[in-house]
Amino acid sequence: MISLRTFFNELEARLGRVMLPVEPDAPSPERLISSHAAYLDLARSAAVAIYNENNCRSLEDFVYHYPTLDALGRLKQQRHESGELDVTAADLLESLGHVANTLLIQQHEDSIALAPVSEQQAGLAGQSRSRRRGR
Repeated sequence: MISLRTFFNELEARLGRVMLPVEPDAPSPERLISSHAAYLDLARSAAVAIYNENNCRSLEDFVYHYPTLDALGRLKQQRHESGELDVTAADLLESLGHVANTLLIQQHEDSIALAPVSEQQAGLAGQSRSRRRGR
């Protein structure tokens, strides 16, 4: 699992401090991105969208693969519809999504592999096997 703060620190390391400078002691998602960011409003909007979509209550809460990608996709669509999305802003959002995939997909796959099978699913599987035997 990765916290929102750690996730953005990783984004900064991979995308560069010019594009995504992170404030290490930020108290809120709005302040997580330094005012020196190349696309300040977009980067801060992405941080807030990811925070909200993952139902975070603090910057130490975990972020997940699909909610994070949903947040970035929704932000890109909103910016496109409002005419605020130029080529470089779209590229930044695509880069954020690519790094999110890299960082979070393994976490997602691990959670699927470890997910317990419910008793109901196990019961249905047993019924299916017994029906085949009866034929």
